[in-house]
Amino acid sequence: MSEKTLTLPVTGMTCANCVATVERNVRKLEGVREANVNFASEKISLIYDDSLLGAGDIINRIRKAGYDVPQQTVDLAVTGMDCVNCAANVERALKKVDGVLEVQVNFASEHALVTLAPGVTRQALVTAVEKAGYGVVQAEDEDTLEDAEAAARQAEIQHNLRRVIIGALFAVPLFVLSMGRDVGLFGHWAHDGWVNWLFWALATPVQFWVGRDFYVSAVKSLRSGSANMDVLVALGSSVAYFYSVVVTLGLMSGHVYFETSAAIITLIATGGLLETIAKGRTSAAIKALIGLRAKTARVVRDGVEQDIPVEAVRVGDLVLVRPGEKIPVDGVVRDGHSAVDESMITGESLPVEKAPGDAVIGATINRQGLLTFEATRVGRETALAQIIRLVEQAQGSKAPIQRLADQVSAIFVPTVVTIALITFAIWMIGTGELAPSLVRMIAVLIIACPCAMGLATPTAIMVGMGKGAETGILFKSSEALERAHKLTAVVLDKTGTLTRGEPSVTDYVVSESTGFDDDVLLN
Repeated sequence: MSEKTLTLPVTGMTCANCVATVERNVRKLEGVREANVNFASEKISLIYDDSLLGAGDIINRIRKAGYDVPQQTVDLAVTGMDCVNCAANVERALKKVDGVLEVQVNFASEHALVTLAPGVTRQALVTAVEKAGYGVVQAEDEDTLEDAEAAARQAEIQHNLRRVIIGALFAVPLFVLSMGRDVGLFGHWAHDGWVNWLFWALATPVQFWVGRDFYVSAVKSLRSGSANMDVLVALGSSVAYFYSVVVTLGLMSGHVYFETSAAIITLIATGGLLETIAKGRTSAAIKALIGLRAKTARVVRDGVEQDIPVEAVRVGDLVLVRPGEKIPVDGVVRDGHSAVDESMITGESLPVEKAPGDAVIGATINRQGLLTFEATRVGRETALAQIIRLVEQAQGSKAPIQRLADQVSAIFVPTVVTIALITFAIWMIGTGELAPSLVRMIAVLIIACPCAMGLATPTAIMVGMGKGAETGILFKSSEALERAHKLTAVVLDKTGTLTRGEPSVTDYVVSESTGFDDDVLLN
């Protein structure tokens, strides 16, 4: 039995009978050993078996009884994940933190969306991720988090680029010399003993400097009780490398495979670099949306105009917007007349007239007159913030095919290792020769290690969401994107008109009834 202690805030209780109702409903859950509700502090303290139920089950039971449990969401930018198994490791580590209700880790976007009960600190989540062997992008405040994340991603790209360059500098000549010797291009001297020592010298920096990240990731993965794709890379390249070392030292006879280990590591490092670059590009749509926000706002407080950061605007503030400026937050016009370009939100190609009583949307552009409006929605409640959150949540959600990929990847590495060992045993029994048996075992390990399904599935979803956002199409979830290929009809609201978001000339019409040469029709 694995007991866990949890304290949750409960809202909606008005009397002692409410306390009894909550306690009675929660105690009915299998696995709950103790449940005590404090009416004064409006909290419930529980001791339960987390192998039988989770915090989410408890919250659902409380809500079913007619009460509620406040929640908060934290978005963590995670670094160091190399495959879907890494994402699963991070997810397991976060779920072990007391108060964490739900975790969704997206390998493609490298973000973890954590739903938790009030009182759980961000640092507790960061500590859990770091203990699992991964990193979290840190920033002094939320305003600088985006810059910190971008810097971390760029540093990761530069690190992978250095690995690929160093790997290529050693692996390419090693591969050419080794293959040339095998086909007889270099004469008898290429078979002298010192050539193997040269190959060893060329392969060693690749194995232990370029391949260091694979070893570190594999050890962290095994330490956390699972096995990721880097375990396969480390195993396959190490077997080839150390077998060749034994042959070079004269402890046994055979062919050396230094070029195999070096090529494996360099090629997979190259794939990692391309993958990192691709993941950075797929988040461009969200960054473009974030870039639409105004940075500052001009508000009137105590009769004085002052420029403040847009994050400091409060509901009820009077905000002034001059012609050509962005409207910082959502609100209702109190004074002034103008025309506002709302194309970035609505797609309306022509500016919309605004007068007292009309609503304005944050991040749209005031084209003409001076407007004074009252802020009604600020921060995460603005229309643009909700659109950004929708795209982020959609990218973070898991499509059915991705859930299948996660299930397969959970048993993928142990299965591949088992098949590789069986292959080795069959060849040893059949031939009695060590070298051919090792080559076949390495082939199984290396061919399997990229895990196309585990890498391609989340990346494809990420790219699809990003491309959709770039063209103004928002998907509610990854499942909606996956099912889009079955669409046979598209239904549009309002008049069913699609626009470019900006006016353009469509036709010239000559008018004989006016003194003008022609009239121009705008779309």
